[in-house]
Amino acid sequence: MLYFENARSELRYVGIASVRVVLCRFSRPFFSRDPNRFLSDATARGDVARVDKAPHRDARARDARGGAEKLGPRSRMTRASICRAAPARAARAAPRARANARRAGRIATTTRAASTTDFPSFFPPEVRELEEPAAIAMARRCRSVSVDVPGRAKAVLTSCAGDAGPAGSDAAPFVLLHGFDSSCLEYRRLFPKLAAKAETWAVDLLGWGFTDAQDGGIGDYSPEAKRAHLYAFWKANVGRPMVLCGASLGGAAAIDFATNHPEAVEKLVLIDAQGFIEGLGPMGALPRPVAKMGVNILRTTALRNAANQMAYYDKATFATDDALRVGRLHTFAPQWCDATLSFMQSGGFKVRNSIAKVPMETLVLWGREDKILEPSYAEKFMKELPNARLVWVEKCGHVAHLEQPDFMCQTLWDFAGKTSAATA
Repeated sequence: MLYFENARSELRYVGIASVRVVLCRFSRPFFSRDPNRFLSDATARGDVARVDKAPHRDARARDARGGAEKLGPRSRMTRASICRAAPARAARAAPRARANARRAGRIATTTRAASTTDFPSFFPPEVRELEEPAAIAMARRCRSVSVDVPGRAKAVLTSCAGDAGPAGSDAAPFVLLHGFDSSCLEYRRLFPKLAAKAETWAVDLLGWGFTDAQDGGIGDYSPEAKRAHLYAFWKANVGRPMVLCGASLGGAAAIDFATNHPEAVEKLVLIDAQGFIEGLGPMGALPRPVAKMGVNILRTTALRNAANQMAYYDKATFATDDALRVGRLHTFAPQWCDATLSFMQSGGFKVRNSIAKVPMETLVLWGREDKILEPSYAEKFMKELPNARLVWVEKCGHVAHLEQPDFMCQTLWDFAGKTSAATA
Protein backbone atom coordinates (compact mmCIF):
# COMPACT_ATOMS: atom_id res chain seq x y z
CA MET A 1 0.00 0.00 0.00
CA LEU A 2 1.32 3.45 0.76
CA TYR A 3 2.78 2.63 4.08
CA PHE A 4 6.34 1.38 3.67
CA GLU A 5 8.08 4.42 5.05
CA ASN A 6 9.35 3.34 8.47
CA ALA A 7 8.47 5.35 11.57
CA ARG A 8 12.05 6.51 11.96
CA SER A 9 13.74 6.05 8.62
CA GLU A 10 10.76 6.41 6.27
CA LEU A 11 11.44 5.14 2.77
CA ARG A 12 14.80 3.61 3.64
CA TYR A 13 12.81 0.90 5.41
CA VAL A 14 11.71 -0.45 2.05
CA GLY A 15 15.21 -1.30 0.92
CA ILE A 16 16.63 -2.32 4.28
CA ALA A 17 13.71 -4.54 5.29
CA SER A 18 13.55 -6.21 1.91
CA VAL A 19 17.28 -6.90 1.80
CA ARG A 20 17.26 -8.30 5.32
CA VAL A 21 14.45 -10.70 4.51
CA VAL A 22 16.15 -11.83 1.29
CA LEU A 23 19.51 -12.35 2.98
CA CYS A 24 17.94 -14.19 5.90
CA ARG A 25 16.07 -16.40 3.47
CA PHE A 26 19.31 -17.58 1.85
CA SER A 27 21.63 -17.52 4.87
CA ARG A 28 19.88 -20.23 6.88
CA PRO A 29 18.48 -23.63 5.92
CA PHE A 30 14.99 -23.50 4.54
CA PHE A 31 14.12 -26.68 6.42
CA SER A 32 14.08 -25.04 9.86
CA ARG A 33 13.82 -27.49 12.73
CA ASP A 34 11.00 -25.40 14.13
CA PRO A 35 7.87 -26.47 12.19
CA ASN A 36 6.12 -23.24 13.11
CA ARG A 37 8.95 -21.23 11.62
CA PHE A 38 8.86 -23.43 8.53
CA LEU A 39 5.15 -22.73 8.14
CA SER A 40 5.64 -19.03 8.81
CA ASP A 41 8.37 -18.76 6.16
CA ALA A 42 6.26 -20.65 3.67
CA THR A 43 3.23 -18.49 4.39
CA ALA A 44 5.28 -15.35 3.70
CA ARG A 45 6.25 -16.79 0.31
CA GLY A 46 2.72 -17.92 -0.51
CA ASP A 47 3.72 -21.60 -0.35
CA VAL A 48 1.07 -22.63 2.18
CA ALA A 49 -0.56 -25.00 -0.28
CA ARG A 50 2.65 -26.97 -0.70
CA VAL A 51 3.28 -27.06 3.05
CA ASP A 52 -0.23 -28.36 3.70
CA LYS A 53 -0.12 -31.05 1.01
CA ALA A 54 3.30 -32.54 1.77
CA PRO A 55 2.48 -33.98 5.24
CA HIS A 56 -0.78 -35.51 3.98
CA ARG A 57 1.00 -37.10 1.04
CA ASP A 58 3.65 -38.54 3.36
CA ALA A 59 0.96 -39.83 5.72
CA ARG A 60 -0.88 -41.59 2.93
CA ALA A 61 2.35 -43.25 1.82
CA ARG A 62 3.07 -44.47 5.35
CA ASP A 63 -0.46 -45.82 5.70
CA ALA A 64 -0.18 -47.71 2.42
CA ARG A 65 3.13 -49.27 3.45
CA GLY A 66 2.33 -50.10 7.01
CA GLY A 67 -1.43 -50.06 7.28
CA ALA A 68 -1.72 -53.76 8.19
CA GLU A 69 0.57 -53.39 11.16
CA LYS A 70 -1.34 -50.29 12.40
CA LEU A 71 -4.74 -52.02 12.24
CA GLY A 72 -3.84 -54.37 15.06
CA PRO A 73 -3.97 -58.13 15.53
CA ARG A 74 -7.78 -58.45 15.47
CA SER A 75 -8.09 -57.08 11.93
CA ARG A 76 -8.13 -59.60 9.05
CA MET A 77 -7.08 -56.93 6.54
CA THR A 78 -3.60 -57.48 5.17
CA ARG A 79 -1.22 -55.23 3.29
CA ALA A 80 -2.17 -57.05 0.09
CA SER A 81 -5.87 -56.35 0.63
CA ILE A 82 -5.13 -52.67 1.16
CA CYS A 83 -3.25 -52.57 -2.12
CA ARG A 84 -6.09 -54.38 -3.93
CA ALA A 85 -8.71 -52.03 -2.43
CA ALA A 86 -6.90 -48.85 -3.53
CA PRO A 87 -7.73 -49.12 -7.28
CA ALA A 88 -11.37 -49.81 -6.48
CA ARG A 89 -11.58 -46.73 -4.26
CA ALA A 90 -9.93 -44.67 -7.00
CA ALA A 91 -12.41 -45.94 -9.59
CA ARG A 92 -15.36 -45.06 -7.35
CA ALA A 93 -13.91 -41.58 -6.68
CA ALA A 94 -13.21 -40.76 -10.34
CA PRO A 95 -16.78 -39.86 -11.36
CA ARG A 96 -17.12 -37.57 -8.33
CA ALA A 97 -13.79 -35.90 -9.15
CA ARG A 98 -14.85 -35.32 -12.76
CA ALA A 99 -18.18 -33.86 -11.64
CA ASN A 100 -16.44 -31.58 -9.15
CA ALA A 101 -14.04 -30.44 -11.85
CA ARG A 102 -16.90 -29.62 -14.22
CA ARG A 103 -18.70 -27.73 -11.46
CA ALA A 104 -15.54 -25.81 -10.55
CA GLY A 105 -15.06 -24.95 -14.20
CA ARG A 106 -18.57 -23.52 -14.42
CA ILE A 107 -18.01 -21.46 -11.29
CA ALA A 108 -14.65 -20.16 -12.55
CA THR A 109 -16.17 -19.26 -15.91
CA THR A 110 -19.01 -17.39 -14.19
CA THR A 111 -16.55 -15.50 -11.99
CA ARG A 112 -14.40 -14.46 -14.94
CA ALA A 113 -17.45 -13.27 -16.84
CA ALA A 114 -18.65 -11.25 -13.84
CA SER A 115 -15.24 -9.63 -13.39
CA THR A 116 -15.19 -8.39 -16.96
CA THR A 117 -18.61 -6.81 -16.66
CA ASP A 118 -18.53 -5.49 -13.08
CA PHE A 119 -15.02 -4.01 -13.07
CA PRO A 120 -12.73 -2.44 -15.66
CA SER A 121 -10.74 -5.07 -17.54
CA PHE A 122 -7.36 -3.77 -16.34
CA PHE A 123 -8.04 -4.93 -12.78
CA PRO A 124 -6.65 -8.35 -11.82
CA PRO A 125 -9.17 -11.11 -10.93
CA GLU A 126 -8.43 -10.56 -7.23
CA VAL A 127 -10.58 -7.42 -7.38
CA ARG A 128 -13.54 -9.78 -6.94
CA GLU A 129 -12.35 -10.51 -3.39
CA LEU A 130 -12.95 -6.94 -2.14
CA GLU A 131 -15.69 -6.52 0.44
CA GLU A 132 -15.76 -2.85 1.46
CA PRO A 133 -18.54 -1.09 -0.47
CA ALA A 134 -16.43 2.06 -0.87
CA ALA A 135 -13.57 0.04 -2.38
CA ILE A 136 -15.88 -1.79 -4.76
CA ALA A 137 -17.56 1.46 -5.83
CA MET A 138 -14.21 3.17 -6.37
CA ALA A 139 -12.88 0.28 -8.45
CA ARG A 140 -15.99 0.32 -10.61
CA ARG A 141 -15.72 4.03 -11.33
CA CYS A 142 -12.05 3.77 -12.33
CA ARG A 143 -11.18 3.91 -16.01
CA SER A 144 -8.10 3.87 -18.20
CA VAL A 145 -7.29 6.94 -20.30
CA SER A 146 -4.61 7.02 -22.96
CA VAL A 147 -2.01 9.72 -22.26
CA ASP A 148 0.70 10.64 -24.74
CA VAL A 149 3.87 11.51 -22.84
CA PRO A 150 6.76 13.15 -24.71
CA GLY A 151 9.73 10.81 -24.98
CA ARG A 152 7.75 7.58 -24.58
CA ALA A 153 7.24 5.30 -27.56
CA LYS A 154 3.72 4.29 -26.54
CA ALA A 155 0.86 6.06 -24.83
CA VAL A 156 0.53 5.50 -21.10
CA LEU A 157 -2.74 3.80 -20.21
CA THR A 158 -3.47 5.79 -17.08
CA SER A 159 -5.88 4.41 -14.51
CA CYS A 160 -7.85 7.05 -12.67
CA ALA A 161 -11.20 8.02 -11.23
CA GLY A 162 -12.70 11.31 -12.33
CA ASP A 163 -15.88 13.21 -11.56
CA ALA A 164 -16.91 16.58 -13.01
CA GLY A 165 -18.54 17.59 -9.74
CA PRO A 166 -21.84 19.48 -9.37
CA ALA A 167 -23.02 21.75 -12.14
CA GLY A 168 -22.13 25.37 -11.58
CA SER A 169 -19.19 24.77 -9.25
CA ASP A 170 -16.41 27.34 -9.70
CA ALA A 171 -13.99 25.52 -7.41
CA ALA A 172 -10.56 24.51 -8.62
CA PRO A 173 -10.41 20.78 -9.36
CA PHE A 174 -8.92 18.47 -6.76
CA VAL A 175 -6.26 16.02 -7.99
CA LEU A 176 -5.33 13.29 -5.49
CA LEU A 177 -1.96 11.49 -5.54
CA HIS A 178 -1.49 8.23 -3.66
CA GLY A 179 1.61 7.17 -1.72
CA PHE A 180 4.46 4.76 -2.38
CA ASP A 181 3.52 1.47 -4.04
CA SER A 182 -0.19 2.18 -3.83
CA SER A 183 -3.14 3.07 -6.04
CA CYS A 184 -5.96 5.56 -6.32
CA LEU A 185 -8.14 3.11 -4.36
CA GLU A 186 -6.65 4.55 -1.19
CA TYR A 187 -8.90 7.58 -1.80
CA ARG A 188 -12.03 5.41 -1.89
CA ARG A 189 -13.59 7.16 1.13
CA LEU A 190 -12.55 10.75 0.43
CA PHE A 191 -13.08 10.84 -3.33
CA PRO A 192 -16.90 10.64 -3.42
CA LYS A 193 -17.20 13.30 -0.72
CA LEU A 194 -15.01 15.76 -2.62
CA ALA A 195 -16.67 14.90 -5.91
CA ALA A 196 -19.99 16.03 -4.44
CA LYS A 197 -18.49 19.53 -4.12
CA ALA A 198 -16.07 19.98 -7.02
CA GLU A 199 -14.36 18.33 -9.96
CA THR A 200 -12.16 15.60 -8.51
CA TRP A 201 -9.54 13.24 -9.89
CA ALA A 202 -7.62 10.39 -8.26
CA VAL A 203 -4.72 9.30 -10.46
CA ASP A 204 -2.44 6.27 -10.45
CA LEU A 205 1.10 7.58 -10.86
CA LEU A 206 3.31 6.11 -13.56
CA GLY A 207 4.52 2.67 -12.48
CA TRP A 208 2.04 2.25 -9.63
CA GLY A 209 -1.58 1.38 -9.24
CA PHE A 210 -3.00 0.06 -12.49
CA THR A 211 -1.37 2.55 -14.85
CA ASP A 212 0.32 0.66 -17.67
CA ALA A 213 3.06 2.26 -19.77
CA GLN A 214 2.95 -0.72 -22.17
CA ASP A 215 6.64 -1.47 -21.74
CA GLY A 216 6.46 -4.33 -19.25
CA GLY A 217 7.79 -2.11 -16.48
CA ILE A 218 11.32 -1.91 -17.86
CA GLY A 219 11.21 1.68 -19.12
CA ASP A 220 11.84 4.96 -17.32
CA TYR A 221 9.96 5.19 -14.02
CA SER A 222 12.10 7.82 -12.36
CA PRO A 223 10.65 10.83 -10.50
CA GLU A 224 11.20 12.88 -13.65
CA ALA A 225 9.22 10.35 -15.70
CA LYS A 226 6.41 10.35 -13.14
CA ARG A 227 6.31 14.16 -13.29
CA ALA A 228 6.20 14.18 -17.10
CA HIS A 229 3.36 11.67 -17.08
CA LEU A 230 1.36 13.64 -14.49
CA TYR A 231 1.83 16.86 -16.44
CA ALA A 232 0.64 15.21 -19.66
CA PHE A 233 -2.36 13.79 -17.82
CA TRP A 234 -3.21 17.18 -16.31
CA LYS A 235 -2.86 18.94 -19.65
CA ALA A 236 -5.13 16.46 -21.44
CA ASN A 237 -7.78 15.91 -18.78
CA VAL A 238 -7.81 18.75 -16.23
CA GLY A 239 -6.49 21.73 -18.15
CA ARG A 240 -6.74 24.39 -15.43
CA PRO A 241 -4.98 25.17 -12.14
CA MET A 242 -5.74 22.51 -9.56
CA VAL A 243 -5.59 21.83 -5.85
CA LEU A 244 -2.91 19.14 -5.86
CA CYS A 245 -3.06 16.76 -2.89
CA GLY A 246 -0.29 14.28 -2.14
CA ALA A 247 -0.29 11.67 0.64
CA SER A 248 2.89 10.15 2.07
CA LEU A 249 5.35 9.71 -0.84
CA GLY A 250 2.66 11.24 -3.02
CA GLY A 251 3.47 14.41 -1.09
CA ALA A 252 7.02 14.31 -2.43
CA ALA A 253 5.63 13.81 -5.93
CA ALA A 254 3.32 16.80 -5.38
CA ILE A 255 6.18 19.03 -4.21
CA ASP A 256 8.27 17.98 -7.20
CA PHE A 257 5.41 18.72 -9.58
CA ALA A 258 4.40 22.02 -8.00
CA THR A 259 7.91 23.46 -8.11
CA ASN A 260 8.42 22.43 -11.73
CA HIS A 261 4.94 23.29 -13.05
CA PRO A 262 3.59 26.08 -10.83
CA GLU A 263 1.22 27.20 -13.58
CA ALA A 264 -0.73 23.95 -13.10
CA VAL A 265 -1.15 24.20 -9.32
CA GLU A 266 -3.35 26.75 -7.61
CA LYS A 267 -2.86 25.32 -4.11
CA LEU A 268 -0.91 22.44 -2.61
CA VAL A 269 -1.99 19.95 0.07
CA LEU A 270 0.47 17.67 1.87
CA ILE A 271 -1.03 14.78 3.83
CA ASP A 272 1.49 13.17 6.21
CA ALA A 273 3.93 13.82 3.40
CA GLN A 274 7.42 12.52 2.79
CA GLY A 275 9.79 15.35 1.95
CA PHE A 276 12.83 15.41 4.19
CA ILE A 277 14.32 11.99 3.43
CA GLU A 278 16.40 11.97 0.28
CA GLY A 279 16.11 8.99 -2.02
CA LEU A 280 15.53 5.36 -1.16
CA GLY A 281 18.62 4.33 0.75
CA PRO A 282 20.48 1.12 -0.19
CA MET A 283 17.79 -0.31 -2.46
CA GLY A 284 18.92 1.69 -5.48
CA ALA A 285 22.46 0.29 -5.28
CA LEU A 286 21.57 -3.41 -5.17
CA PRO A 287 22.16 -5.74 -8.14
CA ARG A 288 18.92 -6.04 -10.07
CA PRO A 289 18.26 -9.77 -9.30
CA VAL A 290 18.68 -9.20 -5.56
CA ALA A 291 16.64 -6.00 -5.64
CA LYS A 292 13.89 -7.78 -7.53
CA MET A 293 13.60 -10.38 -4.78
CA GLY A 294 13.33 -7.53 -2.32
CA VAL A 295 10.58 -5.87 -4.33
CA ASN A 296 8.59 -9.10 -4.46
CA ILE A 297 8.58 -9.17 -0.67
CA LEU A 298 6.48 -6.00 -0.78
CA ARG A 299 3.66 -8.17 -2.11
CA THR A 300 3.65 -10.62 0.80
CA THR A 301 0.76 -10.71 3.20
CA ALA A 302 3.12 -10.60 6.18
CA LEU A 303 4.74 -7.30 5.20
CA ARG A 304 1.48 -5.74 4.03
CA ASN A 305 -0.20 -6.69 7.27
CA ALA A 306 2.60 -5.15 9.33
CA ALA A 307 2.30 -1.92 7.35
CA ASN A 308 -1.48 -2.04 7.69
CA GLN A 309 -1.15 -2.18 11.47
CA MET A 310 1.27 0.76 11.51
CA ALA A 311 -0.89 2.96 9.31
CA TYR A 312 -3.94 3.43 11.53
CA TYR A 313 -4.73 4.86 14.93
CA ASP A 314 -7.99 2.89 15.23
CA LYS A 315 -6.60 -0.49 14.22
CA ALA A 316 -9.66 -2.48 15.28
CA THR A 317 -11.86 -0.56 12.86
CA PHE A 318 -9.56 0.07 9.91
CA ALA A 319 -6.63 -2.40 9.86
CA THR A 320 -8.79 -5.16 8.42
CA ASP A 321 -8.11 -8.07 6.10
CA ASP A 322 -10.06 -6.26 3.41
CA ALA A 323 -7.89 -3.16 3.80
CA LEU A 324 -4.92 -5.45 3.18
CA ARG A 325 -6.58 -6.84 0.05
CA VAL A 326 -7.20 -3.33 -1.28
CA GLY A 327 -3.65 -2.30 -0.49
CA ARG A 328 -1.98 -5.14 -2.38
CA LEU A 329 -4.41 -5.47 -5.29
CA HIS A 330 -2.20 -3.50 -7.68
CA THR A 331 0.75 -5.84 -7.00
CA PHE A 332 -0.98 -8.46 -9.15
CA ALA A 333 -0.66 -6.22 -12.21
CA PRO A 334 1.86 -7.80 -14.63
CA GLN A 335 4.12 -4.72 -14.83
CA TRP A 336 4.14 -4.01 -11.09
CA CYS A 337 7.41 -5.67 -10.03
CA ASP A 338 9.66 -4.35 -12.80
CA ALA A 339 8.11 -0.87 -12.71
CA THR A 340 8.60 -0.60 -8.94
CA LEU A 341 12.15 -1.87 -9.26
CA SER A 342 12.88 0.65 -12.01
CA PHE A 343 11.68 3.47 -9.78
CA MET A 344 13.75 2.29 -6.83
CA GLN A 345 16.89 1.97 -8.90
CA SER A 346 16.37 5.52 -10.20
CA GLY A 347 17.15 6.78 -6.69
CA GLY A 348 13.66 7.98 -5.80
CA PHE A 349 12.37 11.45 -4.98
CA LYS A 350 14.77 14.04 -3.60
CA VAL A 351 12.77 17.17 -2.81
CA ARG A 352 14.44 18.32 0.41
CA ASN A 353 15.83 21.43 -1.25
CA SER A 354 12.60 22.18 -3.12
CA ILE A 355 10.38 22.60 -0.07
CA ALA A 356 11.40 26.21 0.52
CA LYS A 357 10.76 26.96 -3.16
CA VAL A 358 7.08 25.99 -3.20
CA PRO A 359 5.45 29.16 -4.59
CA MET A 360 1.78 28.52 -3.77
CA GLU A 361 -0.24 28.43 -0.57
CA THR A 362 0.12 25.04 1.08
CA LEU A 363 -1.99 23.12 3.57
CA VAL A 364 -0.15 20.60 5.76
CA LEU A 365 -2.40 17.92 7.24
CA TRP A 366 -0.97 15.48 9.75
CA GLY A 367 -2.37 12.63 11.82
CA ARG A 368 -1.61 13.33 15.44
CA GLU A 369 -0.87 9.62 16.02
CA ASP A 370 1.15 8.93 12.87
CA LYS A 371 3.57 6.06 13.56
CA ILE A 372 5.07 5.94 10.07
CA LEU A 373 6.15 9.55 9.57
CA GLU A 374 6.59 11.27 12.90
CA PRO A 375 4.42 14.34 13.58
CA SER A 376 7.62 16.34 14.09
CA TYR A 377 7.93 16.44 10.30
CA ALA A 378 4.82 18.62 10.20
CA GLU A 379 6.66 21.27 12.18
CA LYS A 380 9.62 21.02 9.81
CA PHE A 381 7.35 21.69 6.86
CA MET A 382 5.94 24.74 8.62
CA LYS A 383 9.43 26.14 9.17
CA GLU A 384 10.46 25.80 5.53
CA LEU A 385 7.33 26.33 3.43
CA PRO A 386 6.99 30.04 2.53
CA ASN A 387 3.19 30.17 2.82
CA ALA A 388 1.61 27.33 4.75
CA ARG A 389 -0.89 26.43 7.40
CA LEU A 390 -0.96 23.30 9.56
CA VAL A 391 -4.03 21.33 10.58
CA TRP A 392 -3.72 18.42 12.97
CA VAL A 393 -6.03 15.46 12.46
CA GLU A 394 -6.88 14.10 15.88
CA LYS A 395 -7.26 10.38 16.64
CA CYS A 396 -5.65 9.60 13.34
CA GLY A 397 -2.59 7.76 12.08
CA HIS A 398 -0.77 8.00 8.75
CA VAL A 399 -3.79 7.94 6.43
CA ALA A 400 -6.22 10.72 7.34
CA HIS A 401 -8.06 10.35 4.03
CA LEU A 402 -8.98 6.80 5.04
CA GLU A 403 -9.41 7.23 8.78
CA GLN A 404 -11.07 10.68 8.91
CA PRO A 405 -12.58 11.29 5.44
CA ASP A 406 -15.38 13.63 6.61
CA PHE A 407 -12.96 15.90 8.44
CA MET A 408 -10.57 15.78 5.51
CA CYS A 409 -13.25 16.69 3.00
CA GLN A 410 -14.44 19.72 4.96
CA THR A 411 -10.88 20.89 5.65
CA LEU A 412 -9.89 20.61 1.99
CA TRP A 413 -13.05 22.38 0.92
CA ASP A 414 -12.44 25.24 3.36
CA PHE A 415 -8.86 25.51 2.13
CA ALA A 416 -9.92 25.62 -1.51
CA GLY A 417 -11.71 28.85 -0.64
CA LYS A 418 -14.43 28.48 -3.25
CA THR A 419 -18.19 28.12 -3.19
CA SER A 420 -20.31 25.80 -5.25
CA ALA A 421 -23.76 26.23 -6.69
CA ALA A 422 -24.64 22.98 -4.95
CA THR A 423 -23.68 24.30 -1.52
CA ALA A 424 -24.40 28.02 -1.85
